[in-house]
Amino acid sequence: MKIKKFIGLIVGVLAITFVLVGCSNNSSKSATSKDYKYGSITVPAKDGSVCNAPNYIAYEKGFFKKNGLKADLVANPRDISDLEAGFASGKYDAQNGDFQYLPAIQNGAQIKAVGGIHQGCIKLLVPKGSNITSVKDLKGKTIGIPAQGSTPQYVTSIALTHAGLDPKKDVTWKVFSTDLLAKAAEKGEVDAIGTVDPYAYQAQQESGFKAIIDNNNSTGSDKMAAMGMKKMGSCCYLYISNRLIQSNPAKAKAIAKSYQEAAEWINKHPEETAKIELTKGYVSKTKFINQKNVTQIIKDEHFHLNVSQGKQDLNYYISQLKKAGYLKKDTKNSQLLKQAYWDPKLSE
Repeated sequence: MKIKKFIGLIVGVLAITFVLVGCSNNSSKSATSKDYKYGSITVPAKDGSVCNAPNYIAYEKGFFKKNGLKADLVANPRDISDLEAGFASGKYDAQNGDFQYLPAIQNGAQIKAVGGIHQGCIKLLVPKGSNITSVKDLKGKTIGIPAQGSTPQYVTSIALTHAGLDPKKDVTWKVFSTDLLAKAAEKGEVDAIGTVDPYAYQAQQESGFKAIIDNNNSTGSDKMAAMGMKKMGSCCYLYISNRLIQSNPAKAKAIAKSYQEAAEWINKHPEETAKIELTKGYVSKTKFINQKNVTQIIKDEHFHLNVSQGKQDLNYYISQLKKAGYLKKDTKNSQLLKQAYWDPKLSE
């Protein structure tokens, strides 16, 4: 009898335990569902770029969660074809990136731009003592870039076209790793380099490089505008996968809202943004890439998710890349803009 009672007691305890565990699990699932109304998203954002701040801040400051999204930040693939495949398959959902994706979108990449998110971060530099003083002086020269089809190549090509030069015939392009571009110019392996911040900023401040082209025309410089650098123009955009926009527009809008709020926060808190990027390891800290300099770069880039202006800016770059020969000759600008842009109808 005692043994039967003991066994009965054990069974009862186990039954109560399973009920409690079940309740706990149900409660956990309910809380998760409540916190993340739109479920999970994957953002390929980890690549060390200062200007990728909206991805990091939307995550670290809780803007994704606020808008019902459980975000997972993963490494950004270096090969654009891998990125395209990830968006097409549903592996990736959103990221911020340059207008370099326009040719890829024309060729079928399944992403759309959703608002300009900050102004320029790209420059064409020449080393200290160079006799190159204008874009026209680049004729016959070799230009170092981080990759064929990269935004530094496109920005430089736009300026070359405005100077009456052919970017595919009048210059030679040579690819180097981004962190080696400045050294390549100093060694004489290239005559100029197209690069991004913080590398461009570092080359200027530490090694005396001079900017011939700067696509951050936030000052409204007529000189830069004459090179095709749009006044107050967006350099980078939020991109969201077509699949997500079509299947769940409410979720896509929640993503856009998260980036809008993150960009506004960055603009108001550049110092704290820099601190988060460096202390959390999103940007590798060095003697030069420190809080002071990263803060200045963030201030210069003027973060803001501008939907209506972003659409106009993207349309501008469609026309510029077509002239430079990176889009098909028979490109219909309005048709490509429709293919490449989505307006989430956010208040700005």
